[in-house]
Amino acid sequence: MPYEKISGFSDEIDPDFDKQIDGLKENGIKYMEIRGVNGKNVSVLDMNEMNAAKAKLDRAGIRVSSVGSPVGKTKIDGDFGDDLKVAENVFLAAEIFETRYVRMFSFYIPRQSRADGSYKKYRGEVMARLEKLCSTAEKRGLLLCHENESDLYGESPEDCADIAGYFGGGIKLVFDPANFIGHGYETYPYAYNLMKNHIEYFHIKDSKKGVGTVPAGKGDGMVKEILADAFQNGFANFLSIEPHLKVFAGLEKLGQNGAPDIKDGYASHAEAFKAAKNALDAVLGEIIR
Repeated sequence: MPYEKISGFSDEIDPDFDKQIDGLKENGIKYMEIRGVNGKNVSVLDMNEMNAAKAKLDRAGIRVSSVGSPVGKTKIDGDFGDDLKVAENVFLAAEIFETRYVRMFSFYIPRQSRADGSYKKYRGEVMARLEKLCSTAEKRGLLLCHENESDLYGESPEDCADIAGYFGGGIKLVFDPANFIGHGYETYPYAYNLMKNHIEYFHIKDSKKGVGTVPAGKGDGMVKEILADAFQNGFANFLSIEPHLKVFAGLEKLGQNGAPDIKDGYASHAEAFKAAKNALDAVLGEIIR
């Protein structure tokens, strides 16, 4: 029986929301991690736009797994008042789209501070800002889910685990293997074992050193091993596809005499998304019997 809780960033299929819905249905996916709607980030949609999008999803039988928001994807020394305004609209979106999950981040810190080890001086301000966001989310019955990403305070496995531990369940983690690989962190067993007690759901994105993002199971992210361990230990939540695969305009016309890396590219974003879904299906087929 196919795994049901597969979601995805459908704006990687097409900016047009109707085409996103069509693409999800073509791939047999019943959930969406909503991020872009007709070229606009979910964080800037007004209530009418949110309600219109929700009505389309309802008609298509597609539910929202999480709001793929940009909350916390700002500089740590920026105006936090602006972040709070964005968060308020994102939280409204979560309510309208009937999901309790809000994907978020832990603020950009200067890259040099990570390199020289001085970045911990930002921890107090990071936690203070996250406390405010967490408190507001909890009052509305929402759960913040932190994604590891380059140049954030929570870039490393250690700091992701620190954030989750600090909030004692008030903030959970989204595990993104490719984002760890990009800065040289070992995903499995090291990062996964540090974080696994706090992981709420996974982003399905793999990466190969020296190449970049590749379909799940084709890179160094140890996606198969991580998911096998997670399922063995009772994980039954969302796997959210985030392809980030290369698309070349006119690729379909290049034929066998095309560029040497033609095998790593796709003629359209819809084709790339399908390849990402097929790769995940192949991984799941090996670990779910």
